[in-house]
Amino acid sequence: MFFAQVPACGGPCTEGCVTLARIGEDAWALGDSKRPDVEPLRFTTEELDAAGIDPARFGLGA
Repeated sequence: MFFAQVPACGGPCTEGCVTLARIGEDAWALGDSKRPDVEPLRFTTEELDAAGIDPARFGLGA
């Protein structure tokens, strides 16, 4: 499956970033750019919200 990952960093992205991609109507993939070989974790919009992760920070709409 191909999806565009959008990075979000707490500072300069020199050591890696968290990446987020919408992979379905209510499905998201959260990855680590330092470990691109590791399968991203998958979450629903409700789970992201409960974890305090806002797709808008990544420039993505919920």
